[in-house]
Amino acid sequence: MISCGMCGHDFTNEEGAACQAGCPISKGCGLVTCPACGYEFPPTSRLVELVKSLLKPRNALGRT
Repeated sequence: MISCGMCGHDFTNEEGAACQAGCPISKGCGLVTCPACGYEFPPTSRLVELVKSLLKPRNALGRT
């Protein structure tokens, strides 16, 4: 799930892949578009996701 930094709406990669039809570089820019508010932003990198997962606190007993 992706969370919009502007409005906080959560959406899937498929929903965010829809590019604006009027954009002159509508094919291949790589930006994610929030379906709720239209805010465009770059997707989170794999490196950032890896670091977040490594820094996420874990329960010592293996419970979630």
